[in-house]
Amino acid sequence: MDDDLKKDIIKGRDLWNTARHAAMATVNTDGSPHNTPFRFMRDPEFKYVYWASYPHAVHSQNILRTGNIFVVLYDAVDVQKGGLYISAEDGHPLEGDELIKALAINNGLRVKEGKNQLTPEYYSGGTAQKMWSAKITRFWVNHAKRDASGQINKDSRQEISAADLLAA
Repeated sequence: MDDDLKKDIIKGRDLWNTARHAAMATVNTDGSPHNTPFRFMRDPEFKYVYWASYPHAVHSQNILRTGNIFVVLYDAVDVQKGGLYISAEDGHPLEGDELIKALAINNGLRVKEGKNQLTPEYYSGGTAQKMWSAKITRFWVNHAKRDASGQINKDSRQEISAADLLAA
């Protein structure tokens, strides 16, 4: 692995740890794309992505139909921070132990932001909003090759593993 790719993986891990929002892509019934900004919540082992959403939202209906999402993490202000791309499957609303695990992650973020913690009842039963998760299947980082003058002459996504992100 070259040093530039290692740096890109470190940027991806940093985005994973610091991004508060991300973009989630799903596919509508007619095959057209649907993109949604969302509050990004992550598990420390790079296995799942979490979010809260209304089940009747377009992206939620798309996820209920296909189970698939594609997520992009990036810094809208500093493009030098690169990007982390995530493909995930089995997107679904959470109940029981899955909800408790996701809620612990959500509440950990909320405490850091000075917000009140939520109880499982906030997302269960007849409430409008639900906690969701999807199992991560693949990761990529934005990997640019530069010429001698520093100009990008090739920009691509390089597939990496969760182990790469953990080791970075």
